[in-house]
Amino acid sequence: MLARTLRIVQLLELLLAAALAWWLLQAWQWPVLAAITVGLCAPLVLHAWIIALDFGLASWAGAAVPPPLRLGVAQALRTYLRELRDSIRIFQWIQPWMAARPLPGEIHADRGRSRTEPIPVVLVHGYFCNRQIWRPLARWLSARGHPLLGVDLEPLFCSIDEHVPLLDEAVRTALAQTGAPRVALVCHSMGGLVARAYLRRHPDAPVLRIITLGTPHRGTVHARFGKGVNVRQMRPDSDWLRELARGESPADNARFTVVFSHHDNIVAPQHIQQLPGAHNIGLSGIGHVSLALDEGVWRIIGNALEQ
Repeated sequence: MLARTLRIVQLLELLLAAALAWWLLQAWQWPVLAAITVGLCAPLVLHAWIIALDFGLASWAGAAVPPPLRLGVAQALRTYLRELRDSIRIFQWIQPWMAARPLPGEIHADRGRSRTEPIPVVLVHGYFCNRQIWRPLARWLSARGHPLLGVDLEPLFCSIDEHVPLLDEAVRTALAQTGAPRVALVCHSMGGLVARAYLRRHPDAPVLRIITLGTPHRGTVHARFGKGVNVRQMRPDSDWLRELARGESPADNARFTVVFSHHDNIVAPQHIQQLPGAHNIGLSGIGHVSLALDEGVWRIIGNALEQ
């Protein structure tokens, strides 16, 4: 569903590009090559503008960043350009056009694994994404021997609780196909909330460790502008988030490694996105999508999986 939606968006962007190029040709008598170039650049400019607005809103909503983690102008620009590049890569290519492909190292029904191998990992994506956001990380984890299984959370705009059976099924499949006694969960953004909702419903689930990247554990101001029941649940300190937290204790959260960025452009305020009792790791100079693609973050994941 998401891949089809993103392909439709790309078609609309091409129509916008064609309309702009035609207008420049007809109304302003631009040279053909110049008009086509400007038309094709228009979707990129729009995407860049949206990312800039995200960073601006996140900066306004976030508290003061600790001095050692503050960015200079050059660092801030690099963080922005990297997030722009990663967002285009994920939303314009990998998610819409590779959705039907298995992830590197992904478990299949006809391919068993030995229980002596490294712990199986279930990958849980976030809002308005699919499992293909994990393709680069999946290649890295697979090279280290981890059997993998990605879950696609659909429908796109339903309650977070409705995704729990999908995650439960993925965990069961990973256990059945590998013979392992437990799995680990690696979650990006809203996927971390799905994992917490799953553990609330299945407190004895065979999950050894949960690693969340850029998860709005206390909500995000950006959720005031999105669509869907799940977005309303991710508003800052929503009733749903408060109810979720009431059923958890620091001992329950000890299985969590929470990775967040002080410069996340989607989840803000950033400094509050922690869990009591969890291993909370705050990073600097990484945007929201980039958290799933950063090799330094991958090493944190690898270390957490080895513990």
